[in-house]
Amino acid sequence: MFSFVANRTLRPFVRKSPALTLLGRGLTTVIPKNLQPTEEEITKANVTTKGKEYRMDSPPANVRPDIWQLVVSTIMRVDPTYARVPKRSVLHWLLQNTTTREELDVAIDVLQHWRMRMLPITQATTQIVAETCIRLEAPDVFVAMLMDRWKYRQLPINYNMAKFIRFLGGGERLDDAFRLFALYPFYGLKYDAPAYGALVEACCQGEGEEAWRRALIVAEEGLASDPPLITKEALAALEKRSVEKGEEEMAKRYQSLADSLSLEPVSEEPAKFDEKGNHLV
Repeated sequence: MFSFVANRTLRPFVRKSPALTLLGRGLTTVIPKNLQPTEEEITKANVTTKGKEYRMDSPPANVRPDIWQLVVSTIMRVDPTYARVPKRSVLHWLLQNTTTREELDVAIDVLQHWRMRMLPITQATTQIVAETCIRLEAPDVFVAMLMDRWKYRQLPINYNMAKFIRFLGGGERLDDAFRLFALYPFYGLKYDAPAYGALVEACCQGEGEEAWRRALIVAEEGLASDPPLITKEALAALEKRSVEKGEEEMAKRYQSLADSLSLEPVSEEPAKFDEKGNHLV
């Protein structure tokens, strides 16, 4: 049997790599008392759902035991026959306190159970998921969630979509950036200047000719809108890449557009939400 002490201090798992050692050094995490598993839940020890067994005494590799206990107890609570209604804040707490990819995976597992039981989330929840995936450099998790609306039922906003599209640039994830861009109408989002600008910037981070070709196509589509859907940052990226490629006339064009269009810089302020978790535009 396991005991669970109020406000117990967790010692984060530290993987043998410099980055995660720095992340874990001096870091302590305290599970709020109102989210902690009860003695009864810990005594129950395990739960089986959808053919998968979750055992309190068998945390996956690289998942801290106390984090795992909270995961298992929350999965217990999302069952409609369970007397104790789960708190949405447990989702936010788990996501914000993950330190490894494995802990992120089990937190997302909780989120999947949560949504399949039609329990509510807010726009702030999806924002936390996006920020966590960026922090842990796990872009595939956020992309997969948005691609599967039936399973996860997320509530993205323009802010986190554009930020994540930009995050996907410069590597082998450019196709995923276009996938997220294509999802805007499916989530009731309107294409705006930050969306086009983020996609252009993501393309400009790529090194190949295909990435450059895509950058030009997206930019021209945005510029053809009335008013133009582009950002100063995107035009600056286009100008820089044009210079690098020896396209001086093209560079001058983008510089001229940046000077002539009344474009506001993309805000670096984090998204803000009201007490109900709704985005404050």
